[in-house]
Amino acid sequence: MHPVLFQLGGLTFYTHGIMAVLGIILGAAVIYRAAKFRNLNTEYFFDNIVFTVLFGIIGARIAYFILYRSDFGSFVKIFYLWEGGLVSYGGFIFGAIAFIYLLRRQNEPISKWLDVASIGFFLGLAIGRIGDIFAGEYAGVVTSNHWLSIIPGNNLVAIPVLEAFLCLLIFIASAIVYRQYYDKIGKNVLFLGAFFFYGLGRLMIDFGRDEKTLIMGLSLGQLVSLLVAVVTIILLIIPQDERSQNETF
Repeated sequence: MHPVLFQLGGLTFYTHGIMAVLGIILGAAVIYRAAKFRNLNTEYFFDNIVFTVLFGIIGARIAYFILYRSDFGSFVKIFYLWEGGLVSYGGFIFGAIAFIYLLRRQNEPISKWLDVASIGFFLGLAIGRIGDIFAGEYAGVVTSNHWLSIIPGNNLVAIPVLEAFLCLLIFIASAIVYRQYYDKIGKNVLFLGAFFFYGLGRLMIDFGRDEKTLIMGLSLGQLVSLLVAVVTIILLIIPQDERSQNETF
């Protein structure tokens, strides 16, 4: 593992942080290009990305603080982001709320922007998970299956590798659908479909995560993933004309 990418004078550049920033930049670049491809208004694009990422980080940190309160010696440690500790779903929720709020204020087509954003989002998330690999975070349970441990000399399920692979597959599939078949599918099918497969994939992957189970042998993260998969598939089943009544979906 290489948690420290390099040092410059008294500054330490951590691989996890650098990969997270790289994921945000490349994900945003993909979203911008995809928006231009469909002639969407990108006047407020930079501001929207900055505020969405900011609120995403805040949400991820708050969720971690709530779930792992015992890891904090004092409340002020919630601001020590360099020590790690983010819950992805908390970030997704807060970031999505901020993004939708901004689009509403700007009278932008929310459905089209959510479809576009989902493409770059999963590329950025895949790159961020690669940073987790270098940092040695989110290791899973012990396994004798070399296909699941993946990392040489490590007998733990490589959770970040599996999730990075999942996100990369969703990104590739979403990009192909967006470019070649978008005009033939309904509103938000791309966005909802991407998160359905992510929720389903995370549900399966997290069976290898070393976490406490709550109900039916499922961890809290798996329960949230199951909820995401169920909600998105229900929304996908709802007839297109009913979904069109609400611009969000």
